[in-house]
Amino acid sequence: MQKIVCQECSRNFEAEELPRRGAVCFGCHVKSIRLGFTYGREDFHGPTIRERQRQTVEQAKINGYNAEPVTNWM
Repeated sequence: MQKIVCQECSRNFEAEELPRRGAVCFGCHVKSIRLGFTYGREDFHGPTIRERQRQTVEQAKINGYNAEPVTNWM
């Protein structure tokens, strides 16, 4: 075990080898992680996948196409 001094907060922590994140303790590493909306807030709070699927099929019918979801193919 190695004793490593954190570059962010100067605390000592132990590890078998230098972590991939470098000389940063786990507490400081977790603070740097951003948990946000992957595809944007609008996409998260917007219509569901099923609603979007229904809308796509309706638009296809309006434009003269016979579209159907992939789930109906099997």
